Amino acid sequence: MNWAESIDLYCERTDASFGSEPLNALTNLAFVAVALWLVRRYGRTAPRDARGLIALIAMVGLGSLVFHTVATRWAALLDVGFIAVFVLAYFQRFQRHVLGGTDAAAWRGLGVFLVLAAGFAVLLRWGPPWSLNGSEIYLPPFALLGYCAWQARRRDLAAGRWLMAASGLFLFSLACRVIDQALCPLWPWGTHFGWHLGNAAVLACCMEGLLRHLPGGAADQA
Repeated sequence: MNWAESIDLYCERTDASFGSEPLNALTNLAFVAVALWLVRRYGRTAPRDARGLIALIAMVGLGSLVFHTVATRWAALLDVGFIAVFVLAYFQRFQRHVLGGTDAAAWRGLGVFLVLAAGFAVLLRWGPPWSLNGSEIYLPPFALLGYCAWQARRRDLAAGRWLMAASGLFLFSLACRVIDQALCPLWPWGTHFGWHLGNAAVLACCMEGLLRHLPGGAADQA
């Protein structure tokens, strides 16, 4: 595989030039804005776990910004990689601090998710094609978010309403990603930028939910 090969996945891109996706590129700054907002809100009082996740939110935005400017295979890997790391790190900490499990239980839960996600990837590779514009890879994280929201709600935890809001926002984001190419003849800028803006809000809600259960987090400052 040629990792330096240019790829064209979204409606807004019309050529291989650096600035061919201005909306898709600039809307990644929403992730950086969310990270800066969290830093300003909690500052040095933010728990160590939260600081690491906040840094990952900024890296998600920067990784995606690189991809939507240079648009190569290696940049696509960078884009997806930071998202994956955030999802895994967040779920591990969610189990530990929100659900109150031990570190060992949190790692086991993470392992179960990875096995299920790998099985889904095999299904995608060998099963019939999906018509979701490549968005099917984000169905496991969406299901995981729904699971986290359900677990928090059934325990009547503070994180529940934040994760329910995040789940609704994720549906909007996913819809923007799915319909991007289909609407291209009517809207040449595409809708992928809505994926970025929606997901920045998703991550903000996820962090607010988690911080309600971290020592020194939102609940302690209320």
